[in-house]
This record gives sequence, structure tokens and C-alpha cells, in this order.
Amino acid sequence: MKRIAITTGDPAGIGPEITSKAIRFLKLREDITFVVYGKLDPFTDGNSVVKIHNINEATSWKNIYWMEINSNNIEIGMPSKESGETAHKILSECAKDLNTNKLDAVVTAPVSKDAIRHTHPNFIGHTEFFAASSNTENVIMSFWGPYFNLSLLSTHIAVSDISKYLSSEPLKPKFELIYKEACKIIKNPKIAMLAVNPHAGENGAFGKDDKLIASVVKDLEIDGIHIDGPFPADTFFATKATSYDMIISAYHDQGLIPFKMISADEGVNVTLGLPFIRTSVDHGTAYDIAGKGIASEKSLEKAITFAKKMISVSEDIPNNNYSIFAEYYDNYMSHVDYNNWVDFVLSHYNKIFGKSPARILELACGSGNVSSLLVKKGLTVDASDISAEMLKIASGKPFPPNLKLNKMTDELPTNKYDLVLLLFDSLNYLHDPNEIELLFNNVYNTIVENGIFIFDITTPKNCENHFDGFINVEEIRDDIFIHESEYEPTTNFQSTKLTFIKKKGFLYARYDEEHKQKIFKVSKIINCINNSEFKLKGIYSIGYEENLIDHNPKILDSNFSRLFFILEK
Repeated sequence: MKRIAITTGDPAGIGPEITSKAIRFLKLREDITFVVYGKLDPFTDGNSVVKIHNINEATSWKNIYWMEINSNNIEIGMPSKESGETAHKILSECAKDLNTNKLDAVVTAPVSKDAIRHTHPNFIGHTEFFAASSNTENVIMSFWGPYFNLSLLSTHIAVSDISKYLSSEPLKPKFELIYKEACKIIKNPKIAMLAVNPHAGENGAFGKDDKLIASVVKDLEIDGIHIDGPFPADTFFATKATSYDMIISAYHDQGLIPFKMISADEGVNVTLGLPFIRTSVDHGTAYDIAGKGIASEKSLEKAITFAKKMISVSEDIPNNNYSIFAEYYDNYMSHVDYNNWVDFVLSHYNKIFGKSPARILELACGSGNVSSLLVKKGLTVDASDISAEMLKIASGKPFPPNLKLNKMTDELPTNKYDLVLLLFDSLNYLHDPNEIELLFNNVYNTIVENGIFIFDITTPKNCENHFDGFINVEEIRDDIFIHESEYEPTTNFQSTKLTFIKKKGFLYARYDEEHKQKIFKVSKIINCINNSEFKLKGIYSIGYEENLIDHNPKILDSNFSRLFFILEK
């Protein structure tokens, strides 16, 4: 099993906050264990966080492990000698485990170089720290984002020293390293080099740096390494950037200004050449917002995902459903009377037992609109969903339930819940009757004796009347949202394509999600119920008091848009 460390950075900055947020609903995998080094304020729900004192205690992929390194003399938002010393201690403890091969990768939250230099005056950055601690001579700072990827020939040096650095440093090994590492991530990468001086120096008219770089690039051709350039940097990003897999910048700000301007929270800092994988956020400590609970964890999440991708050949099953859509979901569903849904499920439970359920579980809870209303009524509610983005929105509701990242078919604790809910046609996302029977079995085991399971389905009638050939375009704030749906009656599949055109600074970015639902006929659902240990107590539709259990299933298919099934253990 591989281990990935996450260092929380300066304890006075936003690092502890964004780490806590990032690991709360982090998708865990059987081949990777996560260990956090530093300060942390773990949430009471989400992934289980276990405090340890030695890396050898990190043994199960099902937990996130935490080695606490902190000081009581640190004020949030105020960098100090103490916060810098603690940040350095966090890095040192992690480096010790990296260099003894007890860790395979590290993901770093931001530190303050100035704060660390109070006690370690030679510290100039993560890149140089990990290079020195691992006795690595040649390392490269690189940045990976959705629009272009960037590598830096130099790291943290003064602009006035760039020419001296380029003329004194052997450049060929740096280009070779960039090429070799890029090939590990991108097959046959197309690489470009930016010029140092305006107009690439006009053939030496002002500055000889670019002639030097051009000669090194030419020498690389002998070894089969092709790098285009050097190109004048002032026009490159407007005309050529998207044509290359990797862009090389001679110094820090030349490439990072355009990168950070358009990549925002989606960029990842990767150190190339180390004997282990190191990724990082592409932002700083943000002392001005530290402790306010508003810092974004998106860049750290991207860095963690990138490290997972680099460390293991095992691929996460792609599932982008309700990722981008999560941001718009509540606005798009604003027409739904959630109070009516809550009253519907509670009234049926009360009708059977004459009381409210003691403990409720909502599977596929989405953004938690039903669960939060149940909590508001004073009920104890656990809720889960496969989308971390939806869970984050649910966690921000006024009365959030206890949340966990899970698929609706995951195994559940035994004999725990009086009432289990699966609403808003979530069951239709299961395409195979075997999956439905697995779901029923798991829910049966988690429900107490005489407990109730309520789920709903969308029907062929609903798909034919409302979603076949459906197209809707909405403008939400500055973004465009396009919803297209088609229903195929021969296969009973409804396909939904969601397109989002999001404004990002000066640019627009496009994102797509595809949702596919199996529209089961009532007879098929009843057959799955009969194959389970549940007893079917009723079939209902909101707005109809009558129990439809004795109606012909074909009549239900063609006369109702949504049906609720009530099962009892």
C-alpha cells in the first residue's frame, strides 16, 4: 500500500483549514493511505481521522491518519517566529519519513518563507527544502493546470540574478529532466521555451541569454529531445500556449503570472526530479482570511488528486456526476417543495408507528435539502452521497445532517436506522437489477426490526412527457447552463447532458456532465422487492392518498410521473 503525506503548512495561515476541508470528503482507495502532518481541526463527520505518533501506525486505507505538530503560542492570521518554526518542524518530520521510504508522496499546504527564515535563515521554499533534505541536486518547479502546464528553469531567485544564473548553471540537465518527467505524465509531450528578453533578444541586440538557450535547445536534438523556441513571451500566451503540452519559463513570474491568472484554484505545483512525488497548492498562506472559514480547498484537492494519479496505476472510476452541477443544483431545483416531501415521508412513518423515527439515514442525499429539514425538526439524521461537491453544499445548510462520502450501494452498519430514504429518482442511477437487489440487501441489514425504507422512481410517463427532446438554457449569474435530455423507450434509458459555460476572470471555461438513468417499469421494481426480504407495504404518489399497491403495474407506468415505494423489515 502506498502512503501520501499532507503537510498543513504555516499553522497561522489557511493551511490547517483547507486541509481539514479537503480530507473531510476525500475519496479513499484501497491502495493508498493518507497521513496528515501538522495542525488540524478535523470535522466530526466525513472521513474518520485517527491521531497517531508514528508513521508505522498508519495501516488502513479506511482512515486518514494525523500526526499532530503544533504550538499553543500561535495567533491565527499573525505570522511569527513561532509559526515559522512549527511549519519547519512539520516539513522536517515529514521529510524524515519520506527519506526513509515510509512515504511515497507529499502534498504541501502553503508556508511563509519569511516566518521560517526567523529560525532557518537559509530556507527559500519547499522545492529547495525537499531537494536538500533528499540530497537531490537537480529539481524543477512545475505547474499543471487545465489550460497549460509550466516548468521553471530557475526557482526562487531575484530578477537581477537571472542572467548570471542562466550563464553559470548547466541548463542541459534541466531541460532533460523536464522532458523525462513530462513524458511520465504525457505521451510524446510537445514542449516550448519562452525567451528571457523582449523579442527573444533581437539576436543579441539586448541580452545574450536567448542565444545561449537556443544553442542548448539545439544540442538536445542530438538526444532526440525536441523543444521549440525560445519564443518572445509577450505574444506567446495569446497565440501559441494551447498548442503545447509543456511551456518552460526561465524565471518565476514570467510564466506564473499568466498561469495563476487563468488557472485560479485549479493549478497544481509539482516538483520534478525528487526521489518521491511532491505536489502543492499554487497559492500562499492568505493570513488575511485565516481563521474565517472562507478559504477555498480546491487547489489542495487538485494537488491531492494529482499525487494520487502519479503514485498509482490504479485508476479512480470516472464519475463527474454532480460535480460542476452541484454549484447550480439548488438554484435549478428551487421549484421543488421540499417541505412537502418531508411531510410525505414522515406522515407515512407516523401512520404505521404513531411516532417519529429515532434515527434516519438518507442515501444519495445530494445537497441535503431533505436531510436538513429533518434535522430542523429535531430528528437525528445521517446522510451520504457519492458527490463530494454536493456534500460540501449540504454541510453549509443551516441544519446539516451527519455527512459521509459513500455510494448508495456501499455496505451499511447493521440494525442502526428506523427509517432509510432514497429520493429524487436516485435509484434510477442503478442500471442493473442486481445493483438494486444489493441495495435492498444492504438497507435491509441496516434497518432495525419493523423499520421502513422509502424510495421513489421516475416513470416512463414522466420521461416521455417532460424530458424526451427537452432543451433548456439558463443564465445563472455570469454563467450559462444548458440542459438537454433524451428518452429511448426501446432501451428504457434517459440520457441527460449538462453543459456549463463558466466565466473565469477574463475567460470562459466549458464543463460537461452526462447523466444516464435506467427507467424501470413498476413490475421490475416489484420483482426486485420480492427477491429481497422486505415486505412491500405501499406504492404512493404525492397528492394521492390512495395506496396504489393493488393497481396493475402497467397502469402505474402510464398514469403517474413519480412513484414512492414503502418497504418494511
